Amino acid sequence: MSGAGNMTGRATVDRAPRKSAWPARLDLAQSLTGLLLAAFLAVHLLLDSAILFGSDAADFVAHFFEGRLFFGSSHPWIVSAAAVVILVLVVIHAALALRKFPHAHRDYAEMSGHVRALNHTDTRLWWWQAATGFALFFLVAAHLFVVITQPDAIGADPSTRRVVEQGAWALYLIFLPVVLVHAAVGVYRLSVKWGVPPLVDSAHARRRRMVMWIVVIAYLVLGLASLATYLGRGLSG
Repeated sequence: MSGAGNMTGRATVDRAPRKSAWPARLDLAQSLTGLLLAAFLAVHLLLDSAILFGSDAADFVAHFFEGRLFFGSSHPWIVSAAAVVILVLVVIHAALALRKFPHAHRDYAEMSGHVRALNHTDTRLWWWQAATGFALFFLVAAHLFVVITQPDAIGADPSTRRVVEQGAWALYLIFLPVVLVHAAVGVYRLSVKWGVPPLVDSAHARRRRMVMWIVVIAYLVLGLASLATYLGRGLSG
């Protein structure tokens, strides 16, 4: 009887449905695309700040992206191609993230109630990340559309005209804090999700969040300074 019981138990285990690995794979893809976009943002804002060192520095960065330093002449299509790649990454990342968004008003209301009831810092951060992610659907599309369709409008003077004469300063003033909060919270949550050390207790989590906000403020100051410089060039010229 004992042997029969063991065989029955093994058969029950063997008949148990195997869980799909796809949710984990999709989570990994979402994490990787988000990390790539956050890294691109960090480098992009640093290169944009070249205007703080003068128009020659900003033009040098523009010529670099246009391939002039490698081919001897400018090829704006390289800028368009790079922007298309970033757009594809954004679309993939957004599609993967939508799996976890509230899809109905009732879902939204329940999630909002949970956030208020729990009063948990990381839960609020997820909520902010979701809200900024929704806003970025529109802000990123507007920004990349300009880059893809006007790839030659980079550098000190073209960027100044876009910021001042075309009113792009309003878009960037909203875009900058939204994308910084979304990216910084995303990287922080990735470090928690994938167990990046050291993060073993609440004290480590608080310190990591403090570093996150310091990075947000530093990049926000840098971005606003660059935007103010373009505005100053346009208004004074």
